[in-house]
Amino acid sequence: MSYRRNHRRNNNRNHRRNNPNKRFSIGKKTSHVTTYAKDNEHPERTIRRFLKKCKKERVVERSREYDYYEKPSVKRARAKARRKALIEKANRENQSK
Repeated sequence: MSYRRNHRRNNNRNHRRNNPNKRFSIGKKTSHVTTYAKDNEHPERTIRRFLKKCKKERVVERSREYDYYEKPSVKRARAKARRKALIEKANRENQSK
């Protein structure tokens, strides 16, 4: 009996996963960046707005992060260097004022 019960449970799980009406993301955050042309707006300006939104959402950076595996120690070291640079920049700005 337990075999049937487990089999039924797995069957339902697979059914949910393959259901095209139910959409959900697995793992990565999806980015839905959309821009619509305003009335009498030049297409170049619409493209610029789109690129600006992409930069703000970090679309390209996130895709590059997922291209290759990076060790957690390397991530921490990079974050530490970034924090140190920000602190030094703030100190320079405070000294110049």
